[in-house]
Amino acid sequence: MLVLMRRKGESILIYPGDIPEGMTVAELFAGGPIKLEIAETNRAQCKLGIKAPKELAIVRDELL
Repeated sequence: MLVLMRRKGESILIYPGDIPEGMTVAELFAGGPIKLEIAETNRAQCKLGIKAPKELAIVRDELL
């Protein structure tokens, strides 16, 4: 599980990364759906846990 800290107004992007050619959406999600979990919160930020297939890229928006 990837864990990121995000503040109000910040975001993440989830998109196809290293998906093998010919892989269907059903095959990609055969292990289950993407799971987003709020792991911790405080006044200014939250800790977000993301469990997704390893073929998906998860990037902080400000890095692009």
